[in-house]
Order: sequence, then C-alpha cells, then structure tokens
Amino acid sequence: MNSPTPASGTRSLVTGATGFLGSHLVDRLLDAGHHVRILVRSPNKAKRWSPNQVEITAGDVTDPDSLHRAAHDRDVVYHLAAHVSEWGEWQQFERVTVQGTKNLLDACRRAQVARLVLVSTALVYDDRFARRARLVTEDAPQLDGDRAYGYYSKAKVLAEQAAWDAHRVGDIAVSAIRPTWIYGPRDATILPRLLEHFQGPLSCWIGRTDPSADPIYVTDVADAAILAAHSPRAAGEAFNISPTREIRLREFLGALFREMNIAPPRLTIPYSIAYAATRCSESWARLTRAKQAPEMTMAGLACITVDQHVVPTKAQQLLGWSPQVDLDEGARRTAAWLRDGEPNVSDEQR
Repeated sequence: MNSPTPASGTRSLVTGATGFLGSHLVDRLLDAGHHVRILVRSPNKAKRWSPNQVEITAGDVTDPDSLHRAAHDRDVVYHLAAHVSEWGEWQQFERVTVQGTKNLLDACRRAQVARLVLVSTALVYDDRFARRARLVTEDAPQLDGDRAYGYYSKAKVLAEQAAWDAHRVGDIAVSAIRPTWIYGPRDATILPRLLEHFQGPLSCWIGRTDPSADPIYVTDVADAAILAAHSPRAAGEAFNISPTREIRLREFLGALFREMNIAPPRLTIPYSIAYAATRCSESWARLTRAKQAPEMTMAGLACITVDQHVVPTKAQQLLGWSPQVDLDEGARRTAAWLRDGEPNVSDEQR
C-alpha cells in the first residue's frame, strides 16, 4: 500500500498546480500534512484552495525572478509545469517546457533545494522501439527528435536531459516519474474530447488491433510523485507509472462507456485510412496556420494505436508503489465527475 512520507512538515513547491494532475497532487500533499506553496500565473486559478491551505505565489516558469521567490526555503519541488498540447509551434514548447525547466533548476540551485521531482511522460520513449519490443522499461531508448508524438514529447525529453545534467553535477537530487495515460476527475481536455467523438456520427475504432492503453488513475500518479520525493533510493532514478497489468484500449474505453451509457462503435476503419485522413487534417491546419489543433493529429493517432505496455516494476520495487484504484472504480469516479462536473478547476498546466 502506498504510504508517502514524511507524514507532515515538508515544505513543498508545486508548479503546474492548477492543472489536472497538479491539483490532485496538491490535495494529496495537504492530506499528508505538507506545507504547500504553489506557483500560479493568476491567483484566480487557485480558488479551489483557501489561503489557509496553500501559499500562493504568482509567477511563471518563463520568469526566472518569480521562480527564485517561489523556490526560497523549500525542501522539495514538484515540477509539473509544461506546454501541454498535441499542436503548436516548437518555440512555445521550447520556451515553456525546456527553458522553463532550466529556469526552475537554476532557481532550485540558488535556493539550495534538496529534491526535485520532475513529472515527465511515458511518451519520451521511441515509438519505433515500443512497436517492436511492446514491453517498455525505464532503460528503453528515448525519442530522437519529435517523431510520432510531436513537439510535446520532444520537449519532455530535453527537459529530462536538463534535469539529469543538474543531478549529475550535484546541483540538486532529481527523480523523474513517467506516467502513462492519466485519467480521472478534472481531466478537462483528453477524455471529454475523446468521448465526444465516440458519441458523434463519426464514431469508430481505428484498425483491427486492440492496443494496450495503460490508463492510470490520477491519484495513483500523485502518490508516486510523493513517494519519489521521499524515498532514499529514488534520487537519480526515473520511474514508469502505469497499471501493473495490460489494459487495452477497448477495455478501458468500454468501462467508461458502460458508466456513461455510451454505445460502443460498430464501425472499424483501417489504420491506413485514418493515417491518410490525419495527414490531410494536419496539412490543412498548417496551410491555414490554424492556432487550434485540428480534429485529427498524428500525435493523437499514435497515442491510441501504438501497442506497448509500459512496465512499472521499478516503481513497485524501489518506491513501494502500486496502483490503489482499479479500472472499474476509476471509471465510476471519472464518469461521475464528467456528468456532475466540479467548479473552479483549471485545465491549465502552468
């Protein structure tokens, strides 16, 4: 059973605190008695917590001065802030995710912060390797360039490299967690958009295979981050955070369909057709210089078609972590939130 320690007193800073995972992490830290400071671009984004619960610092990972103020007197920093999108210009990903991480590392060095937990992603792994090997551990090769998952994964690879560089020279002890498909209440982007598709006239499965989806409930990821911050053996290590068994796409979405009373698709289209349509969709968006992501992107297509299982054995062995929320319970909680909603929660990540 997960038991993040110490139980109280740790002075923590969370970037990306008003996002999907970040808000759950702050809640878990507060439940464990930690003293929590959050970095937010606007205090209005943090209305879910009272000033008596968290210390709010206005700032941004692209503003080094605000980071120096935020990191002062902290024991642990949880770094979640990133530019989260499957679309956009590289300059934005580089400025927020890559340079923002470097700015924070510099602030932590100057403030003499002892530990930093970087929330990365399982999308850092090379999809070509994953397609061949299927079982992916932490020593699997990472992406070289952006490839299937786009600029988001490329930026995460570079952010990790900066963090490991800081760890190697002794600036700060770093751990990284690499979660797979995070789901649960407060996800205002991925699942709502996906479920909207499956309720529309173009609802369909893509390809005849049923790839492993690796959904992991959001509070299990938050618990893993806390364990990584306080485990003596976690410094200098990266950890896959994923379900302990393979959960395939149709099983995962099927559980949500049942809870949401959504009929599963009857139509299946070949992957080749979906690939061609997605290429056309992206090409048109680039031609028209669209700022919003097109209906179909190559990154999104890869996420639901690459058949790989990201193995969490290392987190189980070194952190004593294991998922506490199974698929049926996670689907029930997620569906309840999707139906009822929750006020004052931002879907922004920084």
